[in-house]
Amino acid sequence: MKGHDHGRSYVLIGDPLCEGSLSVRNIFRSMGFREIEVRHGAGHLREHLDTKETDLVVSAVDWRDDDTCEMVNSLRHGEVGLDPFVPVLGLTWNATIETVQRVARSGADGLVAMPTHGSRFGSAVAALVEKRRPFVVTTDYIGPNRRDEIEPRTQGQQVPLIPVPNALRCKATGIPDAIPFDKCLTIVREQKAERHAFQIGCLAERIRDHYKGLKAADDIRADLDELERVALDLMRRISETRYAHQGELCRSLVNVSGDLATAAA
Repeated sequence: MKGHDHGRSYVLIGDPLCEGSLSVRNIFRSMGFREIEVRHGAGHLREHLDTKETDLVVSAVDWRDDDTCEMVNSLRHGEVGLDPFVPVLGLTWNATIETVQRVARSGADGLVAMPTHGSRFGSAVAALVEKRRPFVVTTDYIGPNRRDEIEPRTQGQQVPLIPVPNALRCKATGIPDAIPFDKCLTIVREQKAERHAFQIGCLAERIRDHYKGLKAADDIRADLDELERVALDLMRRISETRYAHQGELCRSLVNVSGDLATAAA
């Protein structure tokens, strides 16, 4: 690709179809990529991401046995892999509206409909290098900003745009990241804690109004379950942020929300 040197970039391809993966591998070789690994199954992708620094993930999203979108969501939330900011392109042989939305909500950077030709992959990779979207963090989403497409829950908050590290771009152009990896990771973790805290406040108000008879909730059990889920995730994450001193408060909230959910069952 003109102006971009991909010879040092490491690409991980996930494809259940051997013929399909060979085709995709050949396309990436024609673009100048030399370090290419293929794995068949989202579980094998997870294992590889946990042990190998990767610059680009290109994976099918149509597997029956494994949910690649769930894996990408876990990757973005730091539960899988070494780099939550690694660029991710999805592949699909069934480009329905549902598939497109599912991939967008996972935090992937883009989706390529198969079968396709090399120029479409070339355009997708060039976009990741030259104009990758900044990330946003909400209570249930970390990934490229596409609020006009998936409308992540922001509840009217000011959600900042974060120019995340991009190893693919660094190796292709030699241009360093705007924000160093460790600093960006701290920003994302603190944004997640703040979004969770805001969400907990909204849920607490809704639950309070329901039990006071001020405004009945459409599904109070769902609100209670969500409160417990968000509080538990916040308790797990908060120790790595400047809000770590609120850890005990989170633990109490988890206990209370769990008791309320049990009582409402």
